[in-house]
Amino acid sequence: MSPGWLAIPRTAAMALTLAVTGSAQAADVILTPAQMREDLTFLVEKWAPLDKSFSDSQRAEFGRHVDETASAAENLAPEEFALEVMKAVAIARNGHTNANVGTLLGADLPVRVWTFSDGLYIVKTHPDFKRLLGARVVGIGSLTTQEALDRVRAYLPGTDQRIRFLSPGYLVAPAVLERIGAVDGTDRIPLTLQFDDGRTEIVELAPMKGEDPGDERKASLNRGYSVLIPDDPDLPGRWRHLLDGRKELPPIYGKRSDVQARFLDDHMKVLYIRNDTARSIDETPLPDKLAGVVLDKIVPMQPKHIIIDLRLNNGGDFFNTILFSRAIPRLVPRDGRVFVLVGRATFSAGITTAAMLKGEGGDKVTLIGEPMGDGGQFWSEGKYVKLPNSRIAVRYSPQFHDYETGCFDIDDCYWATVAFGPRGISIAPEITVELSFRAYAEGRDPVQEKVLDLAGRH
Repeated sequence: MSPGWLAIPRTAAMALTLAVTGSAQAADVILTPAQMREDLTFLVEKWAPLDKSFSDSQRAEFGRHVDETASAAENLAPEEFALEVMKAVAIARNGHTNANVGTLLGADLPVRVWTFSDGLYIVKTHPDFKRLLGARVVGIGSLTTQEALDRVRAYLPGTDQRIRFLSPGYLVAPAVLERIGAVDGTDRIPLTLQFDDGRTEIVELAPMKGEDPGDERKASLNRGYSVLIPDDPDLPGRWRHLLDGRKELPPIYGKRSDVQARFLDDHMKVLYIRNDTARSIDETPLPDKLAGVVLDKIVPMQPKHIIIDLRLNNGGDFFNTILFSRAIPRLVPRDGRVFVLVGRATFSAGITTAAMLKGEGGDKVTLIGEPMGDGGQFWSEGKYVKLPNSRIAVRYSPQFHDYETGCFDIDDCYWATVAFGPRGISIAPEITVELSFRAYAEGRDPVQEKVLDLAGRH
């Protein structure tokens, strides 16, 4: 039991221990100090020259951190080494420049959390812990939730908004919590929770043996935003969800796929298109699916307004959405609008798709929601390289995208951005709408509500 844990006031809290057999340590992974140093040498000599996203000062800081990690290798466990590699790579503050450490961080806690506009809340749990659904997390070990968020950001790549998207997935990893100083060990993690009836409890959770069967990382979809979506009721061993039992949820809370389309009104004047990834999830090419939406719903029905929901689109290949992005603004009538829904999970080719829609449609296209997971200038188009011993996959970013001032020269920018990318636009939402926990718990989608209100005025 850590000193920080002992320091938590107990006058307003009950202490409760909930344990699941498991271990937070990376299973069956052995890395010697010599192997760690060999991986770090590879990182510096083979990987770093491929990445162009580091500034000169960041590259110097990267070198210092790698040297410090190599000096400390004798005292690092595999999961600690993995986190230090993540931290080194994250110095670039570029979302595409990242380290995928796989299972090296060990098991997670049996809960999933999300950061809403009003705090961090538990939205999904292992069946044994369903009573924790809807609880607000106000403390993690010896740290407040905000302190934990501030400390974990050093290990995560990208902008503040990208880190806001990624961080909930790491705040349920005991190895991470130990490294940031929230706890002294990983066997039991104390969470200070506030429930909607006003009660405060300190709950101890152990790492979970086995995986959440609904974890979408298995389907090459980023887990991130998907924790907000209930799993299929028939999924064996499914975890419990805050929205279980709610009927007629807005389409954003439906099962993820690649493309979905439906009309939101009886008169078929408002068409909603949800595009969760810029690649197909099956054998049918994504451009064919998008063309099907155009031919089956837009051309014959001629909707006045079109909503393109990219809030779950974490990327893929923007070549799949070029023609679609150029066509949509031209296919709405002169008095119609295109509303593009974006958020912290919108990233990479998802951002490019939003940018192309805005660049093509100008004032006819309105971006609504949260700021996206990157800015209008970023580095990408690289590949993952695996470190020889830990097998950590580290991605480099050699090509530049610029939608703010525009890309005009292939010596300075990714050639496809020069050829197809918009120039001189802002990708910031013109209307910002945040999701509060209360709205979410009620099964509402404030972004869609705002769009329907705007559509009703036109």
